[in-house]
Amino acid sequence: MALDADEIAGTLAARGLRLTRQRHAVLDAVAEASSSVSPVQVFDAARERCPELGLTTVYRTLELLSEIGALRRVHGPDHCEAFMPAGAAHGHTVVCSACGRVAEFTECDMGAVVDAAVLQTGYRITEHFLQLSGECPTCGARTGQARGAAGGGA
Repeated sequence: MALDADEIAGTLAARGLRLTRQRHAVLDAVAEASSSVSPVQVFDAARERCPELGLTTVYRTLELLSEIGALRRVHGPDHCEAFMPAGAAHGHTVVCSACGRVAEFTECDMGAVVDAAVLQTGYRITEHFLQLSGECPTCGARTGQARGAAGGGA
């Protein structure tokens, strides 16, 4: 998924911030990844462009880019937190439990769930995070083939 550096630079400028060389290296590292990436993976890839980049800067930049809606957080079985480009202002992720591939979806009618949470807890809900896990079409097809082969008789 493409990240628009000009749009991100404009959003940062509205907050009084710049898209520095270090931030741009982090942004490029996430944009060029084939799936979600952990902060350490971003650090390793971004240092190829910006050798003086520090890990703390990577964490801060990922947090900032997530806050402005450019990146989406992903929680996977192999790592606590990873990031991917956000395709929509409000979206959620589906993570393949077999290969780790991540997809984004935007439809979510969470009204009833939010209302129930408010009633049960008394909290004023201001946002939500939703992530689903399952098998992507490729892994699902492989699993289906494996089940078919295992279930086939002699």
